[in-house]
Amino acid sequence: DVYKRQGLMFIGGFWHDPNEDAVIYFVNEILPLITGQLPDIVLHVIGSNMPESIRSLASEHVKPVGYVPDVTGYFESCRVFVSPLRFGAGMKGKVGQSIAHGLPVVTSSIGAEGMMLENGRTALIADTPKDTAAAIVRLYTDEALWERVGSDALQHLEANFSVHSAESRIAKIFSRHPVTTPVHAR
Repeated sequence: DVYKRQGLMFIGGFWHDPNEDAVIYFVNEILPLITGQLPDIVLHVIGSNMPESIRSLASEHVKPVGYVPDVTGYFESCRVFVSPLRFGAGMKGKVGQSIAHGLPVVTSSIGAEGMMLENGRTALIADTPKDTAAAIVRLYTDEALWERVGSDALQHLEANFSVHSAESRIAKIFSRHPVTTPVHAR
């Protein structure tokens, strides 16, 4: 039941500058827009090498947790995963990890890179503080949307990023281009 879940979650190693920037940006620019509508909301910030700039954000709405050996409990108890990255490149493991745990994601266009996510279907994607806050409140309070986005994202992950889908793509490549043993190797 979605309503048994509480709070927001961010995960990322803080040796990586985009994660520190994302959390500071979220807490300063986005979270105040959310707490006006959801006054009891809490952001759980999980990640190794947490700097003082993140620890100092601790408040009734921000819990800088730090490194957690097994994050499963957070993925299973939080209601929305946030990834408001403003820079960085490549596929974001944190987004895939959240989807794999069935936790719907609100992310930026940069956070969605490489995952072929579709706004409104497999994630909510927003790039301004106002749009991000609205997407989080919407996903947090709309059970049908929460269920649909979580389910569609999990199907998307399975179809495009699972071991089975990778094996299928590799098999197709080799069936079109059979491997032959060079004459001198026989």
